[in-house]
Amino acid sequence: MPRPLVLRHDGVELPFQLVKLDRSKLYGTVEVEALDGQGRRCELATLATDGKTLLGRGDVASGFLTPEGGWLDRASLKPVGPDGEPVAPLPSSFAAATDLADEASVEEYLAHNVKSVYHLTCEGDVGPLLAELRAGKIYRFPFSFRGGGLVADVGFLVANPDGDIFLAVGQPTLIHFLGLEPLPVSEADVEEAEPGEGEADLDFGMM
Repeated sequence: MPRPLVLRHDGVELPFQLVKLDRSKLYGTVEVEALDGQGRRCELATLATDGKTLLGRGDVASGFLTPEGGWLDRASLKPVGPDGEPVAPLPSSFAAATDLADEASVEEYLAHNVKSVYHLTCEGDVGPLLAELRAGKIYRFPFSFRGGGLVADVGFLVANPDGDIFLAVGQPTLIHFLGLEPLPVSEADVEEAEPGEGEADLDFGMM
């Protein structure tokens, strides 16, 4: 059995098992196959910059090189901050119990771009926690599935009216509101656009 996600609520540790939900489980999947003239399945390939070499699946990889062109082993790379000091990677959320102490509002939850949703099951007594979640309470906590990264995702613990508990994982949505600046109008355009009798003087900059 996979390692559980242990959440601590009011001093009680609750081990949850996670089942990831995806579109294929909700709606099914459709696979489109492309065949050649002889009925053989086509595969995607990339044309190299030389214009004649085809790169198929597994033919492309990435690596790290020194400024002199030497090969670098990935394990030898260490993350550092803007000040040059080493940055410790995040541990996995499955490595230790997580306290449910931070609450979030619906607005804060909706301000995140959710990328993964998990259905949670627990053999322990989730009655007190479930009662809070069904009443609309949302718990928020840092979440890192595998660990090793530098920035944790945000996990939201929610429940539906039927008593199912879900973990929604995402990142804050960065929304930039843009507006159109009024366009400059030349004197010639103003003279040509003078309203006639009975016409309202509309300024499209007001719309």
